[in-house]
Amino acid sequence: MHDPTTTPPIDRDASADADPVAVALADATARTAAATVFSVPALEPSEVARRRVAAVIIFLASGGLLSVAWALAPAARGFGTHQALGLPPCSWPARFGVPCPSCGMTTSFALAAKGRLLESFLAQPMGCLLAIATGMALVASAWSIVTGRTLWPVYERLWNARVAWLVGLAALLAWGYKAACMRGWIG
Repeated sequence: MHDPTTTPPIDRDASADADPVAVALADATARTAAATVFSVPALEPSEVARRRVAAVIIFLASGGLLSVAWALAPAARGFGTHQALGLPPCSWPARFGVPCPSCGMTTSFALAAKGRLLESFLAQPMGCLLAIATGMALVASAWSIVTGRTLWPVYERLWNARVAWLVGLAALLAWGYKAACMRGWIG
């Protein structure tokens, strides 16, 4: 089996009758192709520094958010944890008879930050998914700080209009789920 990180072998017996210049050219072409496929261009030091600064900002934001969530005691009723931060109670249920779209998000984050993912999902499914995404951003930014590399190309390949619509649909379904829970339609 041929190692793809090395130059592909050239069948010298088959090329014995061939022109030596053509053989040398084919050999050089094979080496260039292998180097092109498996080499990563070096980054300018300023680009590495820019990536690390962005990673530090993301690390601090996601780490701060998860730290605050971890410090909060989740409300037993599945919503209202935000009041521990000094915020007023949500007025949506009293005004409109339905929970707000982010109802239960703080509770869900608090539960997820403590590792209680099933309870987090049951409190607010979208909140659980966002808390997991925040944790992934924390890990990815730490990796970027250490290595100077970024996962942005992966994100760009994954994020498209279809994914945006699916995230929006998930948010609407989570809101509907929370409304059904508050009305007693779901346990």
